[in-house]
Amino acid sequence: MNKYDAIVIGSGSGGLTAAIGLSRFGKQVLMVEKSLVGGDCTNFGCIPSKVLLHNSADVAKAADPQAVLAKVRERRDHLEAHERAEFSNSEGITLIFGTATLVAANRVSVTANDTGEVSVYEAENIVVSTGSKPRRITIPGLPEDRSLTNEEIFELEKPPARLAIVGAGPIGLEMALAFTRLGTEVIVLEAQPHIAPNALPEASAVLAQALSGQGVDLRPGLTPADYDPASRSLRIGPFKQPPTETIADVDAVLVAIGRVPNSEGLGLETVGVERDDRGYIVTDSKSATNVDGVWAVGDVTTRGGTTHMANAWGRRLIQAIALPLLPLGSEPQTPAVIFTSPELATIGSQPSEVPDDVRRITIDLAEVDRAFTDEVEHGILIVDVRRFSGAVLGATIVGPRAGEMITTFSLAMKNDIAFHKWYGTVYAYPTYGDAISRAVDAYVAEASSEWKSDVGKWTGGRLGSLWPKIGGLISRG
Repeated sequence: MNKYDAIVIGSGSGGLTAAIGLSRFGKQVLMVEKSLVGGDCTNFGCIPSKVLLHNSADVAKAADPQAVLAKVRERRDHLEAHERAEFSNSEGITLIFGTATLVAANRVSVTANDTGEVSVYEAENIVVSTGSKPRRITIPGLPEDRSLTNEEIFELEKPPARLAIVGAGPIGLEMALAFTRLGTEVIVLEAQPHIAPNALPEASAVLAQALSGQGVDLRPGLTPADYDPASRSLRIGPFKQPPTETIADVDAVLVAIGRVPNSEGLGLETVGVERDDRGYIVTDSKSATNVDGVWAVGDVTTRGGTTHMANAWGRRLIQAIALPLLPLGSEPQTPAVIFTSPELATIGSQPSEVPDDVRRITIDLAEVDRAFTDEVEHGILIVDVRRFSGAVLGATIVGPRAGEMITTFSLAMKNDIAFHKWYGTVYAYPTYGDAISRAVDAYVAEASSEWKSDVGKWTGGRLGSLWPKIGGLISRG
């Protein structure tokens, strides 16, 4: 029986982070991969989608869509081969290809891909990082070769003339914009009443206006009913209601309605690892499961639906195993970005109905000077701040480089930096960061006005002459 300090099942983002980090602490790590190194991000998600978005944005390149799609596959395959070679030769990491099954809390059986030989490996820690797969739906009449997910869309050698996309989340909207740029007529269906349904309706409306202006046909509140292969017609209507209209000449349908965890067939039930009713592995703040020595990271859990969050939880797992006496600190915030043009970025909690103890600051990002120079017409910044403490609860940004801008809020929320303490921070001019500065100014002005009113009531107006000094202290935090 082969013994290691840790066995990592799955080489996606969370698994790679865990394996690399543990090996750097001197641990001997066995990584078992069933298929492609890099997981969904490298092969079916972040990398190919961003290569496609980047190249389709170039008008000259987009004029040759077949070349663009070929480049997507070339760049993706190059990175997978690089990662495969890198981790095959990493000190402290042994990479093997096969199907892993837990047979005990500290023991894994692996069936090798090439030989079918079964080997058993033992480790004090086992990390499950098997990721997820696209959720599929059955559209009556739709042939299999016309039904796509993110696992098939990048294999197309040429774009379809007309593409229907089911789901207006990150995958659906990013692919809608990219294929529109390549000359495809794209219709996006979304069961919810607005696109990007996890974002605030105001932000979704701004993004919808921008995407519609670029030629994307958005149809919220509608879902597919059935498909006629003879006429290539897709009938659509409100969710679970009779169809109300027909889209003719649909060459393919991309289904982008969410993910399903890859938690079956791993032997989790054999060792008693808890899963929720959707099949996700239940983990605590350390990425530990309910079984000692068994851990899980990435989107096989509910805590790692993005690459950066899988990495973040992988780092917490490394610390919990290698440096167990050090405090982990608060759980990481969860920024999310839709990489359309403009981008939509969110972090924290922002309910549609604003509680009385929360201020919601809204800035028209299209009014900052950088937006003027770049001819940006659509953008918004929405920040939720605790009324009295200044704690930042969440933020939503629609605009160019929103994915970079949201990091400012991520840093502040992680370190509990009250919003009024941001006052006086200098942002280079002209940048989109000026929108953040304007939001801080608006918050401080509103807070100062409210505090002045309250102090006046408490003192009968006798502190009016001292208010400028009090206001200055508030501004400086």
